[in-house]
This record gives sequence, C-alpha cells and structure tokens, in this order.
Amino acid sequence: MKEKAQIPYYLGIDAGSSSVGWAVTDTMYHVLKTKGKAMWGVRLFPDASTAAERRTHRAARRRLQRRKQRLDILEMLFAPALNEKDPQFLARMHESDLWQEDKSINSKYSLFSDSNFNDCDYHAQYPTTYHLRSELAHSTDSHDVRLVYLALHHLMKSRGHFLYEISETSDNDSSLRDKFDDFCTLLSDAYGLDFVPHNTDNYLNILKTPNMRVTEKAALLTEGLKKPSKNEAGISPFYISELLAGRSVALSNLFGDDRFKDAKKITLQNDLDANYNELCEVLDDHISVVTAAKDVYDAARFAEIIGTHRYLCDAKIAVYKQNNIDLRVLKDYIKAHCIERYNSIFCDKEDKLDNYAAYSQYHHKSGDYTCSQEAFCKFLKKSLPEMAESKSPVIATIYQKIVDGSFLPRLRSSENGVIPYQLQLRELDAILKNASLYLPFLAQQQCDGYTPAEKIRKTFEFRVPYYVGPLNDKAAHHWAVRSNTDSKEKIYPWNFNQLIDLDHSAEAFLVNLIGRCTYTGDPVLPKDSLLYSEYMLLNELNPLKIDGQPLSTEHKKQLIKDMFIHPVSKQKGKVTKKKIYEYLKSKGWISKATNIDSINGIDDKIKSDLRSRRDFADFLKRTGDYQLTEDIIRHILVFGEDKKMLRRWLRTHTDVLTEDDIKKICRLRYTDWGRLSKTFLTNIYTVGEYGEAKSIMDMLRDTNDNLMQILSDKYEFAAHAEAYRNEKFGNNRSLTDQLDEMYISPSARRSIRQTLRIVDEIVKLRGIPPTKIFIEMARDNRKDMKGKRTESRKEQLLALYKECQKDSRIFAQMCLSEQEIKELNQKLVSEDENHLRNERLYLYYTQFGRCMYSGEPIDLSAVMRGERYDRDHIFPRSKIKDDSLGNLVLVKNELNREKKNTYPIESSIRQKMLPFWKLLRDKDMISEKKYERLCRSTPLTVEELSDFVARQLVQTQQSTKALAVLLKERYGNQTRIVFSKAGNVSEFRQEFGIVKCREVNDLHHAKDAYLNIVVDNVYDTRFTAKFFKNIQNEDYSIKTKTLFTQLNTPCAWDKVESIKTVQHYMKKHNILVTRMPHEQKGALSDLQLLPAGKGQLCKKQGLDIQKYGGYNKRTVAYFFAVEYLYKKKRIRAIQPVFLAQKALYEKDPIAYCKIHLNLDDPLIIRKKILLDALLELDGKRLYPSSRTSNNIIYEHSYQLAVNNAQMQYIKNTVKYVERCNAAKKELAVTKFDGISIQQNIQYYDWFITKCHQPIYAEFVNTMQAYLQNNRDQFIHLSLLGQSKLLLEILKAFQCGPQNPNLDALCGVKTVARISKSSNLSNYRSIFLVDQSITGLFEHKIDLLK
Repeated sequence: MKEKAQIPYYLGIDAGSSSVGWAVTDTMYHVLKTKGKAMWGVRLFPDASTAAERRTHRAARRRLQRRKQRLDILEMLFAPALNEKDPQFLARMHESDLWQEDKSINSKYSLFSDSNFNDCDYHAQYPTTYHLRSELAHSTDSHDVRLVYLALHHLMKSRGHFLYEISETSDNDSSLRDKFDDFCTLLSDAYGLDFVPHNTDNYLNILKTPNMRVTEKAALLTEGLKKPSKNEAGISPFYISELLAGRSVALSNLFGDDRFKDAKKITLQNDLDANYNELCEVLDDHISVVTAAKDVYDAARFAEIIGTHRYLCDAKIAVYKQNNIDLRVLKDYIKAHCIERYNSIFCDKEDKLDNYAAYSQYHHKSGDYTCSQEAFCKFLKKSLPEMAESKSPVIATIYQKIVDGSFLPRLRSSENGVIPYQLQLRELDAILKNASLYLPFLAQQQCDGYTPAEKIRKTFEFRVPYYVGPLNDKAAHHWAVRSNTDSKEKIYPWNFNQLIDLDHSAEAFLVNLIGRCTYTGDPVLPKDSLLYSEYMLLNELNPLKIDGQPLSTEHKKQLIKDMFIHPVSKQKGKVTKKKIYEYLKSKGWISKATNIDSINGIDDKIKSDLRSRRDFADFLKRTGDYQLTEDIIRHILVFGEDKKMLRRWLRTHTDVLTEDDIKKICRLRYTDWGRLSKTFLTNIYTVGEYGEAKSIMDMLRDTNDNLMQILSDKYEFAAHAEAYRNEKFGNNRSLTDQLDEMYISPSARRSIRQTLRIVDEIVKLRGIPPTKIFIEMARDNRKDMKGKRTESRKEQLLALYKECQKDSRIFAQMCLSEQEIKELNQKLVSEDENHLRNERLYLYYTQFGRCMYSGEPIDLSAVMRGERYDRDHIFPRSKIKDDSLGNLVLVKNELNREKKNTYPIESSIRQKMLPFWKLLRDKDMISEKKYERLCRSTPLTVEELSDFVARQLVQTQQSTKALAVLLKERYGNQTRIVFSKAGNVSEFRQEFGIVKCREVNDLHHAKDAYLNIVVDNVYDTRFTAKFFKNIQNEDYSIKTKTLFTQLNTPCAWDKVESIKTVQHYMKKHNILVTRMPHEQKGALSDLQLLPAGKGQLCKKQGLDIQKYGGYNKRTVAYFFAVEYLYKKKRIRAIQPVFLAQKALYEKDPIAYCKIHLNLDDPLIIRKKILLDALLELDGKRLYPSSRTSNNIIYEHSYQLAVNNAQMQYIKNTVKYVERCNAAKKELAVTKFDGISIQQNIQYYDWFITKCHQPIYAEFVNTMQAYLQNNRDQFIHLSLLGQSKLLLEILKAFQCGPQNPNLDALCGVKTVARISKSSNLSNYRSIFLVDQSITGLFEHKIDLLK
C-alpha cells in the first residue's frame, strides 16, 4: 500500500500578472489536505511595472547627470581664469538660488558684484543670454572672461539633439531637403509610392513657412492631391501631406488599412517618443513611415525657427524683438478699447487665471499659478472677442497669432527640441574662436596635447554610444572594453576614443545584451537580416491555399522572386492578396475563372518583406558575399544613429565597398531584433524524405509547412533544439538567467517566479512531482495607445448604414426599396444600445433583416420572441469551438435543421446568396474571414479539424510556454504539462451556473486553478494522440454541454458523480491566501516640487522646506521595529524606512533613527518588516501598506465569503454600473440586468449585518453607524445611485487599498480606513507571521519580547 504522500495527484495553476491561484487534487478531483489545511490557495503580489516607465525616469536622470558633468568640465577649464578675475564669482553663481542668509558670501548680487558692473548692469546690457551669445559670436572685441563663461555655460546646458548627421557648416535648409529625400526614398522602396512633388522647392517652402496656420498649410500641401475614398487601400499621399503639415491624421486613413481604425489619431506636433512603444505595437513595420515623417516635420520646424539666421541666438533675438512689438500693440489696443480689462489680462494673480501674469511669470513667487502658451492664447481669445472685428491689419495679425496659439512664444520651449546640436556647435565655435584672441589660456596646449578650447568643443559634441554602455567599470551592467585593460586613467570626452576600444565594446554589447533565442539560447538575428526576413516571409506565405490546395513549392519560389526580390514596377510596394491573385492569373497557374475568394490561408496584406535583400541587391550581385551582408546589417543595427562609427567600421572591416556603397549603407535604417537564432534556423536538423539532413529553413523553402507545423511531433526539430540547448548551456543555469533569455514581460517573469516557488513547495511536501500540472497564464494587460476609442455596436451599425444608403446597388441587389432601408435605419436609431448586446438582434441588422441562407425578410418580432429563427454556426459547433460573430449567422430554423452539422454550406445556397454575401463584405457588414467561411466549397480537412481541436489543448502565449519549459526542465517526464484554456473553464462555469465575480474576493483564482484541473483533464484524456490519428473517423464533439453532461470520459469524468464533487468544492471558502512581502522601489516621492513651506522631502540636501519647498508623499521602502526612550519611558514602535534615506538606514540604522526620526537612544528590535508582511495585532491579521503621521495604514486579510446567488447579484450590479458609466447616464434596467431597488435594499441590510461580524466589526464600526443612520437616504436613491453605493460599501470587505466613498449617502468621502498607532505598547500582543509561499507553513515572531 502506498504512503499517503506518494498518492498520484494533479496540480492546477491559474497565473495572472498579480496573482497565482493553485489547487492540488487527487485523480477524482478531491482537494487534498495536509496538516489540517486544504491544499488550494492564492498568492498575491504587486504587478511588476514595465521597463518603459523605469526607462523614462532613468533616461531623465542620466540626462541631468551628463549635463552636470559637462558643466563641471567647463568650470574646471575656466576656474583658474575666473578665480583670477573674480575669486567669488563661481561661489555666487552656485548660490544664486539661495536666500541671502543661507549664502556663504555676503553679497546681494548673484553674478556680478563689481563697483562699476553688477547684475543690474548685466541684465540691462544683455536682456537675454541670447543677446550675450550673439555679441560674443559676432565680435572680436575683448570681453570679460565671466561673460564668455556664461555664454558657453548656456550653450553647454542645452546643446540640441543628435538626430541629424549634418555639417555645422551646411546651410539651414539642407537637413530638411535631406530628410525629405530620405522620406521619399522610403515611400518608394517600401510602398512603391512616388511621393516626389511636382515642385519640391515650393512644397518645402510651404513646410517651413513660419506663423502659417496648420489648416492653411495642409490645404496648400494637399492642393492637387485626390483625397482617397473611405475604403481605398494603400498609403495615401493626401494624408501624408496632412500629417507633414501638423494635422491629426487617423492611422486607418494614412495607410488605407481598417486594422488601425480603433487606434487614436497621431500628429507630428506631439513627442512620439512618449508613445513610441504603443505605436510600434500597433503599426509594426509601418512605424518607419511615421518616424521618417517626424524627421521631416522636425527639420521643417527647425528651418522655420532659424529662418535665414546663421546662429540660433540671432533667431531668438528676432523673436524677442517681435514679442516686444506685439506686446506693445496689444497693450495699446486694450488701453484704447477696453481699459477696464487691463488688470485682469496683465496683472491679476489667481489660480486657474491664464493671463499674462501667469504666462510670463512676472514677479513670480514660489507657488504662484503658471500656464502654457496655448492656455494663454485661449484666454486672450475669450477675453478679447472684439479683436476679431478690427479693420486694422496690425491688430488682425496679432489676433491671428492668438487664434493660432503662436502669440508671444517663449524663447525657451519644447520647440527647442528640434534644434540639432550642429547649429549650436557652429555658434560655440564662433565664440571660442573670437574669445581665444583675448583669452590666451583657451588656445594654450595642455600636457595631454589638447587646448581648453578643443576640450570644450569635444565635451560639447560628446555622447557615450549606446553600444559602449556605462563607463564605470563597477556598474552592474558594464561591458565597455578599454584599449589598455591595465589602464585606470580617467575617461574624458577628449580621450574617450583612445581609452575605449569601440570595436570590442560593440562586440561585447552583441554578446551580452542582444536577446537570446528561446529554442537554442544563441543570440537572435536582426529582424531585417537576409535569413530572418526570408524566414518571416516563408512562414507567412506557406499556408497559402487555392481552393484548399497548397501552392507548389516551385511556384512559391518563383512568386517570391518575382514579387519580393525583383519586383517589376507595378508590383512595388506592399504585396497584397489581390496582387498575388493577379500574379497567379498572369502566370496561368490558376484559371481566369478562379475567384480571388478561392485564395485563403494568408492575410489581405503580406506583412513580411525582403527589404534588406533589395537594399543590398546590387552589392550581392557584384560580390555574392551573403555573410558580409549579414554582418553589415547586424552592425547597422548595433551602431544605430552613430553613422560615423558605422562608416569607420565599414572602411576598416572590408575592402570591397565603394564610397557610394558606404554612403548608401549609412542611409539604411534597421531598428529591431528578431526572436530566433541562426543556429535554430539553419543548424538544427531532421531527416528528410530521402534520408538527407534538413534544417528548418530547408523545410520552409521545400514544403508548405509553417514554423508551428515544423515544430510539431511530425518532425523532431523541437527535441533536437532542446538537446542542443542542454548540451551547450547545461541545466544548471539560474532561474534569473533563464528568464532573462525569454521574451516575456516583467509581470510574467514575476508571476513565473512565484508559480515555481509554489510548485516546488508542493512537490517537497508531497514527496513526488504531480502526475499532471495544468497551467493557465493570463495574457499581459497591454495598454493600447492612450486615447483609443472603441465604438459601440450601435455607433458602428449606424455609420455602416449611412454609407450603404449612398449606394443604390444595395436596393437592387437585395430587392429592397429605399423606403425599406430607411425603415431599417429608423428602427436601428430607436434601438436601445443594450438591446444590441443580443446577438440575434445584432445579426439581424448586419444582415439587413434578411435570412443569410435564403435572403428572405426576417420577422423581427419573432426574433425577439426566440421563435422561427436560429443562430447557426457556419463551422459546425460540434467540431470547432467558435462562438464569435465571425462564425454566426441568423437563419430560418428549418434551414438550420436541414444544414445540420455539415460543412461546406450547400452549393445551391452558396450560388444563390454569393452576391448578397459579397455585398455585405464590401460594405463591412461582415468580415473577410466570415465571408470566406460562407463561400468555401471544400470540406474541412483532417489537418484543419485536428488544428481546431488542438487549439483547445495548447497555448501559443509566450509566457505560458516559458513556464512550461521551466517546469519540464524541473520535473522531466515524471510530470505531464497540460495547457489550460480560459475559454474552456468559462464555458464550464456557464454550463453549470458556477458564478465568478472578481470584485467580491480573491478566492476565484484558486477555484479557477481547481477548474483547470477538472475541465482540461477531460480534454487531455479524451483527445489523445490516438484520437488525432483517426480524427476523420471519430464521432466526436467539443461542445461543453455534450462533453460534460452527455458523455463519460473514463478516468476523467462521470457525467453524474463528477459534477457533484466539483459543486461541493465550489461552495468552499477554506482557501489559503498569502501575499508577497516586498520592498517598495521607484520614485523617492511625488515628482511635483511644492512651494515654500510645503512638502516632506527637501529638494536638495540641507535646504529648508519652509524656504525652498519640497516634495510630498515620501515613499516608504519598508518598516522596522525599534525601541527608544520617550518621556523617560522605553517604548516600542513600528517606524518607516523612507526610500530617500534607505542607504543611510542600511549603513547605520541608529544614525537614521536619530537624524530622520528624532528618536532618543534607539535599539533595533526587527531590522526589516516588508510591505505586505503579515502582522497579527491583538489577534487580527493585517498587512502594513503605508503610513500617515504617527499611524500605520493596514489592509485586512479576511476574504468575504458569499454564496452563488449573492455572487451573481453583485456581478449583475457591477455590469449594470459599467453599462451606465459607458453610456454616461442612468439606463433603464432590463430583465437581463437582474437587479432591482428592492433587492438593493436587501443587500444594503445584508452589508449592515456583515459589519457586526467579529472579524469585520473593529474595522468597519464607523461605516456601520453611517449605514444604519442613513438607511432612509439609501432607499430614496435612484437604482444607479444605490448600485454604485453598494459597490462602494463592498470595498470595505475587499482585502485591498481602496476605501468606501459614502459621499452620496451622508457626505463622508472616506470610511473604513484601517489606521493604527505605530506604538506597539498599545497592543496586548503583536506577532510578525512568517508564512511559506503557499501558507501551508507558518511561524510567529513576537515583537513584544
């Protein structure tokens, strides 16, 4: 007899971004027990932030650090001369932002304190620093060394961007023309679009014309261009011109692609970097068009700003002078026409008053309100409506600037971001050249061979290449290679190239930081490498079928050659299904009678391309050197925008490139890495049909299989790749190394780590690995582009009907009168949005009220009664689980009965209805996918049936596969890994009425894990390898109802008894819930600097918050327990460790306590109590989360227990509130909502009863009183008001940070917040509860001993 611990068992996992549910059962689905605890539970943890947010803060921090380093170098070089002239100048400058009493030097001036020249004289002579820079750049007269230093300091502080590779001696228009030429070349190469305007000079002049309204500029640029129709495909010259003018353009219009119809509009006026990742996710390869257009736009803005001036300072002075003129005109106008408004426009200071005082910050003090130029112009437009009627040309010009938002531009604004550093360098060179004539030290060569002037110039133009990385050899991610490894010489901009070996550093970058192939562990290929781009194209083209038959490999290779490698002029641009269809016809490979709809297996547009193959076509034809080409592509990607380094590499590593080759290569732009390695694609083999060794690329070229088919059990590639990986890297890599090599998000990594710890603990406890592990991982919660707008069903239908009414073909085609269409439209207009959630009704309108199989009118009243008409699954529901609208039609029930479970649809129906279906597709009433399913004339193949069933059994999500790989490595063949599908469990819940509501508690994660075991074990047991081999002869169904209510699955499911077991456990609440104790990281506080007298964290060390302001909401890293002397008594308390002072605490906790907490004679009791550690205070279990004043804020640990009916009602309430919020109004309740005022009152009373329960009473006693005393007020609220309030009350019972807002009930906004004294002396007992990750083990640490 086996020991209990050795009984075979199943383990279910439900892993999300911030939770892992788990359950352990025997083979009959009974939850196992150990030490009296049921073995199922939930692990909660903070959602790991993405790298993007951290990267933004890190980039800003490094930018400021490098700016400081540049200024420090400038000061070092000027210090001797400055000290000789004025020993206290630098000290005054450093202390210029301090109060007088805080300065070390007793001087009322910040810069100049000479008897004959002080700050007042300086500002009178040079109103802005641009005036000083201009004088020094143009004049060779001797100037004070301090003035030269201030001008160079100003230049060094904001030197401009490094995006353009232009000569500092070139004219101001060259960068615009170069960028525009590159843009036109990209459009020609990638899209076959000849965008070169008829008069390029005129087009560019319009682009750079200053003070022209965007609409006017767009009108001029689009003059003569045809605006494409709504359904016209392909990139549009019209919308490109609108984009370049600065207008907001819909991506679907720009690219003529409906896939982007839900994405927000873009405008080049905005900083694309802020949403670059989201844009890449949406646009994929199209991102290159947007970034190139942004380059053109920025170059035009630069040309607009600089005008005809040689130096930026002169352009800024011109703006300054114009501002003076415009301001004087405005003041004179107001004094003459509306003097009573003068003070409100120019002088008054109030919050939210966007006047001149707020915009100019005139006599500005800390905390005063400020506004933007846009807000200021809107204020002026609203305040001075009569200006629009002025007949004066001068006033009309001023008013037009106000309307355009361009009135009184600041000299320093975000627009300076378009200034290239070469322009500033031009000015810096002029100043240094002139200054060297009267400041000899600038031209004196120092011991290292450089003059100070040369060092200043090199510092100005220096930036660390990203492929070199951190220069500090003690940095965590340091890979830079020194030329002399023994040298410890300090690196400066002027000796960087001598001390750093750029080539070896670039190679180290490739080795250390390039992603790794999931299959082999080797470095991945560039996405645009010849090999990888061929793989992507073949993987996309291989599924192509014509009337269900694959294209022969010979024809496929010829197609690729003619359409992708050497396309004729008419084939240039993105390849589409239509182009492929025309090509196949022209070759005679399909008959002219063949319809384009017979081609399937590929998308309407082929995403993949052989762009790099075409880029290097001439070079490859001349040299035939594919390996060198791959190496060049790799280094284009490595060196990025560093074209100088790329040119150097090209010249030193090959002798076959001409200067024209190098020039062309430097214009190429490749931006991303692939996900697979060369080894995986070319060096992993299997045995071919005739015994020859074949690689994955061989299979892609010589068969019609895609990668997933090649990696199936049909071949042995997957096993061979795994063997290669194990042989090369072994199995002893750390979990961190393994996760770092995988393409998964930070949240998925954290979830996987937690999951593996849970599994390890269970295996250790049980003594053997599980027989099966069922895993489900939630998809990453990717945030689409901000501002994305999703239309309601009604809005979509109304828009489609509006388009259809313009086309008279519809009436003739469907034998409908125009009046009937109008009546349909009127019905739709009056239809409640909520009713369209009914799929039958929605299908009725998408089918223009006609049966999809007969074309006969449908009786809408019968549809609403559920009579005479059925929803039919085009692909039979018994064979393919697809309940999407793309697989559903509304038909007469007798036709549905005749069709049964057969496919394809009868030929007589197809022939009759094909024109109608085609019209519906053309008008976007049905999708292309749905149209193909309706029209298809061939049965589902064995492969398709197998694939559809297999989809219920496998997961393609990267994070799920990563977890499966790690579990397989741990437990090998002892454990079968089964992928769980959330949809299968969801259907099972619906079938048996098992309700799930996330808002109630966290227990649903464990119950989902349990159901993963139950449901997917049935699929895994029934649909075996033997089943798939004989699928064509199997009488099977994948309907949930059939599988679980009509069939028995031996060893997995008894249709009578098994569900009783499941329902028994679904009623249980004995689920273990633990949290991951963690240390808070990130920002030290709020980022907004508060005015004097406000804040908790000083802005700089030693600066008094009362004088200089500070930052609020100091971040608590964690807590600690300490004993200290207070009023001659020793007490214990829990105190915070603030993130800003964490380093001091960890180095010297006693000093931290004394300096930052003002504790007397402290003694550390418990050095670290992490956030979300479990504390037991007088028997109540709580999680510390934050602090306020002398109290600690806690969250309770008591999950709300409800029955199925209560769960359902709360879920109904949530859905109703969500519907009303979406509609932005209170909606009438329907029978589908399942809520009422009377039931709301019952649940209100139920919550009051809950408040009296011992586990909640202490936490919600205040709320309970409010609820009890204001019951009548609740009764008189509207249904929506009641529902919202019930959900607010529910927050008090959730184990989370949110607190109920009872404002609608009694005017109190926050209740049930658990705030307790940090003084431990106030408690009878207090324990730190140390739990294992599952909660199956724990021990207590007494904090009072």
